[in-house]
Amino acid sequence: MEIRPLTQAEQKYAYKQSMQIRGQTGSIGILQGGYGADNEFHSEFHELSNRLKTDEFEAQLQEVLNSGENSVLQNLDAMREFTLLHPQNGFPGAEYGFRVETEKFAFLVRCNPEKESDNIEIHCYVKEWLDHHISKAEKGIRFINSRYDELFRIEDGEKIKIRYSDGGEQERVCRYIDETHTEVGSNLYHICQFAEIMERNGSEYTPVKPETVQTEEKTEGTLELETKFGTTENVTLTVNTYVDNNSLYVGMTTEEDGFPEPYGDVTVNLLSSVPPYCAFVDTNNMPELEDFLVKNGIAEFTGIEQRSGYCSYPLYLFSAEKMRGLCPDGMAAYEQANGFDKKPEKKEKSR
Repeated sequence: MEIRPLTQAEQKYAYKQSMQIRGQTGSIGILQGGYGADNEFHSEFHELSNRLKTDEFEAQLQEVLNSGENSVLQNLDAMREFTLLHPQNGFPGAEYGFRVETEKFAFLVRCNPEKESDNIEIHCYVKEWLDHHISKAEKGIRFINSRYDELFRIEDGEKIKIRYSDGGEQERVCRYIDETHTEVGSNLYHICQFAEIMERNGSEYTPVKPETVQTEEKTEGTLELETKFGTTENVTLTVNTYVDNNSLYVGMTTEEDGFPEPYGDVTVNLLSSVPPYCAFVDTNNMPELEDFLVKNGIAEFTGIEQRSGYCSYPLYLFSAEKMRGLCPDGMAAYEQANGFDKKPEKKEKSR
């Protein structure tokens, strides 16, 4: 049994499909449910094909749900932890997608770790049918005129714009069915039938250019911090040592008008000494820090906490390799100040 992120093509099949696509992909049913306040898994299975819902399928679905390997399905906390460690699995709507597959079946899991209940949907398919359909759909959807001349192609799930003779316009999502059939909106057409209807009505149809997400260009070493205010900041880390004990200090900066500006302290100095590469994290001022550190593979929780005043601060072990890549000069100074850069002396063997 394997678990991996959904590909972009597979993401489209982690939602309820039309009857035509269900038939092409071997859709068996949808399991909806999740973890409630009692952290118990509640679910309801919506059958889509009685013929495909065999005893073998039901046994393998239970195996997927009960497998300890697939920690995303163990409980709500495990699901949240798993998605934090696999941010590449995310797609729009604060949701994450995974594919779990057995020898004969594919289970496309869509989950939302921010919801307290009804946070999981598992779309169940015959693996061979689903993969065959996705591979065919990669060729795109053909649009032709009534003489079978190809006008253009779009990718499965993209849109066309229809301009009607009265001047009105509409955009419609199109889905691949097979070489000669497509869904335009909620209607199924043979591609020649669609062309004839459009020509008879004096309508025109053109592809809609997919929207591109503009991302802010980030400099090397820049990371994204999802703040407690619901915003995203591009930040870089800095490393230094505390004056009194040479312990690890980690700070955070942002860029303002092309110049670095202090954003906050990642660490806080509480004890006279801490283990090498360890530091207490300032979750009092920035509670989002723990998710940030784990998500980016920067540090891991040691299980130790230290109380100071009304607050309790977790002790994290920072990855020396990761931090050297992000803050090479600062890490070199920290390691030199603590003697971590010294190589053990080689002793001559006695003769």
